[in-house]
Amino acid sequence: MVGILLVLAVTAADQQQFVAITTAINAAIIDNFSWLFLYAAVALLGLCLLVYFSPLGRVRIGGADAEPIYSPFRWFAVSLTTVIAMGILFWAVAEPVVHFRQPPDFAGVAAGSDGAMRFAMATVFVHWTLAPYAIYTVAALTFALGFYNCGHGFSVGTLFRPLLGRHLRRPVAEAIDALVLFAVVVGMSAVLSAGLLLIGDGLRALFAIPASPGVYAATAAFIVGVALLSASSGLRQGIQVLARINTVLFVLLMLYLLVVGPSGFIGRVGGEALLDYVVDFFPRQLLLDEPAGSRWSGWWTTAFYASWFAWAPLSCLFLGKIARGYTVRQFIRVNLLLPSLFSILWFCAFGLSALYFDAQTGGGMFAVYREQGLSAMAYQLFGYFPGAYLLSLFFIFACFISFITATDSNTDAIGGLCMRSVDATHLSSPFGVKFLWAGLIGVVGWCSATYLGSDGIKMLANLAGLPGVLIVLGAGASLVIMTLRR
Repeated sequence: MVGILLVLAVTAADQQQFVAITTAINAAIIDNFSWLFLYAAVALLGLCLLVYFSPLGRVRIGGADAEPIYSPFRWFAVSLTTVIAMGILFWAVAEPVVHFRQPPDFAGVAAGSDGAMRFAMATVFVHWTLAPYAIYTVAALTFALGFYNCGHGFSVGTLFRPLLGRHLRRPVAEAIDALVLFAVVVGMSAVLSAGLLLIGDGLRALFAIPASPGVYAATAAFIVGVALLSASSGLRQGIQVLARINTVLFVLLMLYLLVVGPSGFIGRVGGEALLDYVVDFFPRQLLLDEPAGSRWSGWWTTAFYASWFAWAPLSCLFLGKIARGYTVRQFIRVNLLLPSLFSILWFCAFGLSALYFDAQTGGGMFAVYREQGLSAMAYQLFGYFPGAYLLSLFFIFACFISFITATDSNTDAIGGLCMRSVDATHLSSPFGVKFLWAGLIGVVGWCSATYLGSDGIKMLANLAGLPGVLIVLGAGASLVIMTLRR
């Protein structure tokens, strides 16, 4: 809490100084730790495969007689929407077009070419499918087994119990929890910032409401307020209803673009890009072709992975808590395989539709990026479809519901982490603590949306991700020990 308040104080006192400090730290992370994010994500994916086919895969979370909290679909819906939050809405249109028009030199493709199109989509698959979801899966599975099957407490320290055992003293465990709270609030605030920019551009496009600090503040307050109303109804009520609505909204948006959009183009180029991704999996994941001194991966792959790592240590508490009654293999399917498949379909529908119309209009989508920013590109895309106005309204509503769902689940985890009030039979966490932290997330998100913009969002993700990657790697080591003990 103190660290976050210091960040807010520096931002309020001297915005330029805050940006300068953040930029310097971000550059140091890119220069020195990009390799750590890349190799850690691939290693965690390999660990998921190892666990899936090991004897540990047959173990039921909570014991042989454990009853599930959610039905399979509700479990998948809550898990999916907890993890993806605002990311796929903000980047699904913007990222492929930027890579298509501005591929790095080491990719060996010309801007605007067919090769650049395949590079753009294969890169999106690197950032949004298997390896990123493995980050959450390892951390959440380690916590679920420690919390339910080993009887450890509701704490991030549970991730380290198999690794450190009795050497993990309470002060150390509490220090880890505090570090996680700082990382996740900054990480969630970065994602909320993206949502505020996206919703702000939508309000401007549809209702001529100019984006402003006041609009961002009102939007953040609404999101946090509804999330808290949902959180007050308990784990079995509000969150699962919102998650199901969110999932249905995502599926309807995706199907509309696939059916009404350039379906043949999406199928052909999407298939080619997916093949490129699979064939060159390790060179793309580890960016083996990137020359020394390049910062392209730092501004893209590292930034995205850092965001995943920043969320994972706290989100794993919630994802692990709702997994009771299912086996380890079911857990990996629901938290790794199915979300990856969903992301492939989602980014093909949105990203390839954007690439198709950008090519058809001679760079119309990219021009919007240059003139209005990343968040305006989605609404430009909808302008090429029938019913553009209604589609944009639907999209804005999906933005609201998406972050409300993620805020609900993560503030629930924060509440339990702060109060130590959660055990395997009493899963609720205090509303007052949720209120405090949700409000803080809203304030930090408003600050970054108002003063930092989309580049600032990436910098915040990097800052939050460094402690996150160390924690998740510790969880991975613990999961290895659990697997070997079977």
